[in-house]
Amino acid sequence: MARPASPPAATSQGVKGEGGVHHRQGGTHPFPLAVGRGLRSTFRVLADLARTMIPAMIVVMILDRSGWLARIAGLAAPAMAWFGLPGGSALALLIGNTVGLYSGVAAAIPLGLDYKQWTILGTMLAISHAHPVEASIIARAGANPWTVLAARLTASAAAGVLLNLVL
Repeated sequence: MARPASPPAATSQGVKGEGGVHHRQGGTHPFPLAVGRGLRSTFRVLADLARTMIPAMIVVMILDRSGWLARIAGLAAPAMAWFGLPGGSALALLIGNTVGLYSGVAAAIPLGLDYKQWTILGTMLAISHAHPVEASIIARAGANPWTVLAARLTASAAAGVLLNLVL
């Protein structure tokens, strides 16, 4: 008489079935759980970004509508010409260097930059951004924040000039 098949061996990952394949007990597949965690994490990040980006965009739009952005742009245009950027991008650089990278990018959105200008501005902001926050971190790490600030601003400006020449 044929011997009845024994039940599959249990493991920490579920039940080991035919061919060594693990099947979960309890019916909950890990994919929906992972998607749920991923969506929650995504919405938290979006909310954090919105808290910094939306106010920066609003400030630039108010300055634009009030005529102040044109005044600032006119004053900054000669310096920004070195980087191939319009004068108004000086405000985006100022916001990015004081508040943070995403705020600087958000401040540049209303300016209507082209691909070359976005590349230059984005590179400059990636090198040099959020100085007040990062200065405290740099000081705690034991470096001189003023030296690091000067190095980052210099590297950012050099990258802007070089990209303007080669793009």
